[in-house]
Amino acid sequence: MPRPHEPRRSTAALVVALSVLATGCAASATALEAQPTAQHRPTAQHRPTAQHRPVARPSAPVPQTTFASPHGLPITVKEIAPDAQPADLQVVTLFNAASHQAFTGSMTELDKRLGGTLGSVRGRGQFRAAALETLVLTPPPGALAARRLLIVGLGDARRASLRLLADVGAVVAREAVRMRAATVSFAPTLRDQNFSRLGTDQVAAAVMGGAILAYDTEARLQRQGLAPCFALKHWYYEAGAAYYSGVVAAVGPAVKTASATVGRRSAAPFGTTGPTAGGCRT
Repeated sequence: MPRPHEPRRSTAALVVALSVLATGCAASATALEAQPTAQHRPTAQHRPTAQHRPVARPSAPVPQTTFASPHGLPITVKEIAPDAQPADLQVVTLFNAASHQAFTGSMTELDKRLGGTLGSVRGRGQFRAAALETLVLTPPPGALAARRLLIVGLGDARRASLRLLADVGAVVAREAVRMRAATVSFAPTLRDQNFSRLGTDQVAAAVMGGAILAYDTEARLQRQGLAPCFALKHWYYEAGAAYYSGVVAAVGPAVKTASATVGRRSAAPFGTTGPTAGGCRT
């Protein structure tokens, strides 16, 4: 028969054995944490690298539509701000100070990038922004994507008309040729001066019609040896997101109409004396 105290001795021995086993497992676990094996050490695959860091995704394509015009000049309507389009010449318009047309949107940003120059030079009366008056600035480094900025005055906002805007287009075309600015980027900036009496589509059609006809005259003068040879390479017409579609719909027919007018112009030389043919292929 088993002795009366044997079960107690066996139970005590079992408790001791389990305690030793638990201590051994804890020590093993501590050793594993302190000394990671090759299986648990970070590998190149798991280490944070440049490949795993967030990467900026390419932005969506900028909406733009291009039309062909006389003398091989592409005209592109583009949804972009005046400070962002790379060009030899960026163009904006400006009402006179008496019009009290406050800057908003892109004009506020543009003036900020120029250190307040637009508002200051006009406010001091040193650029009155009279109708078709012009001023050329060289922007500070990094302020604009364009190399130079042409400001064309619009005068009194109450007298603004589509005829005036057509003349603005003509002035810009001639100034671009004179300045030898091969790429031109034009921003009407009327809405950005709180002016809405003329539709953005009407303005675009007027500006581009005037520009195409004026550039044709410049090209004919060059071909007749009456002006230095120089060709415009690209004209961008900037439009805000809310107006882009309407501007595209207006510029297409305007280009077509102006091109037809160019086609009907006489090919005869302007003068009866002096050179009648030059080497320009503008």
